[in-house]
Amino acid sequence: MTMTYDRNRNAITTGSRVMINGTGKTGYITAIHGEGKTAEQIRRAKCVEVEGAEGQFEPVELIRLGFH
Repeated sequence: MTMTYDRNRNAITTGSRVMINGTGKTGYITAIHGEGKTAEQIRRAKCVEVEGAEGQFEPVELIRLGFH
């Protein structure tokens, strides 16, 4: 399982509930596509899929809600 950090440096993984900064939409992370990337590359890459949101997001665009 791939783990990365949101904009506030909170750990996020598949299943974490997050809010997308700028839109206010919330959902659960369904996938993090970080194979072959360093932790810093993952944090700045559009590689996170959020349930109910179209496209992929950078972890720094996300804010974790609650604890997972």
